[in-house]
Amino acid sequence: MTAQIKPAELFKKASELLADGKYQESVDLFRVLLPLAPREPGLLANMGVALRKLDKHEAALAFTRRALELQPENTSFMTNAGNCLVALDRKDEALAYHETAARLSPDDFNIRLNYAFALREFLLLDEALEQINLACSLQPDHNEAAWERGIILRSMGRFEEGWPDFEARWKRNHKKEPVYGAPKWEGQDLAGKTILVSEEQGYGDTILCARYIPLLKAKGARVLLGCRTALHRLFKEVPGVDRIVEAGPLGERFDYHIPIMSLPRIFNTGLSNVPPMPALSVSVPLPAKAAELLKMGEGRFRVGIVWSGNPAFQENRKRAVSIDRFIPLAQIKNVQLFSLQKGAGEEQLAQSGAQGLIPELGPLMSDFADTVAALRKLDLVVMTDSSVAHLAGSAGVPVWNLLHYRPYWLYGMTGDKTPWYPGMRLIRQPSPGDWDSVFARVATDLEKLACPK
Repeated sequence: MTAQIKPAELFKKASELLADGKYQESVDLFRVLLPLAPREPGLLANMGVALRKLDKHEAALAFTRRALELQPENTSFMTNAGNCLVALDRKDEALAYHETAARLSPDDFNIRLNYAFALREFLLLDEALEQINLACSLQPDHNEAAWERGIILRSMGRFEEGWPDFEARWKRNHKKEPVYGAPKWEGQDLAGKTILVSEEQGYGDTILCARYIPLLKAKGARVLLGCRTALHRLFKEVPGVDRIVEAGPLGERFDYHIPIMSLPRIFNTGLSNVPPMPALSVSVPLPAKAAELLKMGEGRFRVGIVWSGNPAFQENRKRAVSIDRFIPLAQIKNVQLFSLQKGAGEEQLAQSGAQGLIPELGPLMSDFADTVAALRKLDLVVMTDSSVAHLAGSAGVPVWNLLHYRPYWLYGMTGDKTPWYPGMRLIRQPSPGDWDSVFARVATDLEKLACPK
C-alpha cells in the first residue's frame, strides 16, 4: 500500500506524524523514503528530529549532520544538531551550534528558545536568562518560552519572579487546567470557606507542597485534599486536612479550588520563607513482612537505596542510574543495603545477581505511608532523585540525594543543602554524566559513617 503513495505524499504524511508526536510511526515512514532520496536535506533532518524524540541521540545526530553537509548554512539544522549534543552532554559542541544558529538567525524564536534551553542544561543561567528574554520579546505570549523562563528563574533561586511563569504549565502541549465548577483561589478571604486542593504532576510534587495545607487552615478554611489513593494514608494526619478525597470530579460542594503546585506562588515563597513540612503518617505501623526483613540488618548500618524514578518522566534518563552503581556499596563493612525501588526498575535487582544480598522492601510497600514507616527504621537513604527523596526529606529521615548535573530547580544549582528539606544532603555530578565521582564520594563517606574510628 505504501509503494502506491507518491514520495511527496509519503513525506507529508511522515512529517504530520512527527508534528503530532507519533515519533516511531514517522521514523518508519521516513525509512521507506530514505532509499529513494538519500541526499534530501529535509528528509535527513526530520529523521534526526524524530529519532531524538525517541532518545536515539547518536543516530539523530548522525542524520542531522548529514543534512548539514548538504546545507551547511541552515540554522534550523544547526539548532537541531545542538539539541542532540545537549542530550549527549557534549557541552562545547552543543553551545557552538546554538551560538552560531542564533548569530545567523537572530530573530528566529525557536532558535533562541533552544539556545536558552541548552545554556540552562549546562548551568549557564545568566546567559540562559538573556536568551529566553530575547525569545519572549519575539513571541511575548508563547507558553513554552514562559515555562522555560520560569524554570531558569527558579533554578537561580529567584522563586518570586519564577512562580508566575509556572502557571504556563496548563497551556503547554495542549494541556488544560482542571475545571471544578468553583472559582480558582487567588488569595481571597477563606474564613468559613471550603477549598479543594487538587494534586497534579508527580507524587513528589504533591508531597513537596503538602506543607501549604496548614497555612490554608490558618486562614480559616475547611480543606479538602484531592489526591490518588497511594497518598491518602500519608496525608491523613497532616494538620489542616479536613477530608481526603480521590482525585477527579467530586460530589461535594466547595467555594474555591487550587492546584497544589500553585500554592507556592500564592504564598509568595522565596528562599527565606519556605514553610516547614508537617508531620507525615506519624502513627502508621510498619508492615509485618517488612519488619521481618529489616531484621537482616540488625547490628549493621541500614541503608535504603533507590536507583530510578518514573521512566515516563522525560528527565528520568539523566537522573536515574543502574542498580550496578549501588552494588559496590554492599561491600562496605558494617553496611546492609535495602532496596526501596518499587515498580519500574525493580527487576534490575534480580537481573544483577544481587537479590538476597540486598533485601527488597519496595514490593512490600502498599502505599507511601508504608514507605514512611520503613524509612524510619533505616539509618540512611541513598538514592537518585524521585518521589522517595521528597518523602524522606519530608519525614525528616536522613537522605543523600544524588543529583545529575542539571537537577530539578528545587535543589538549586550549587551547594549540598536545600531550604525545602533541611535534613537532605545533595551530592551533585561535577560535570554532565559523571556518576563515577558521585558514587566514589558516596562510598568514601558511607564507610566513614558506618565504620567510625
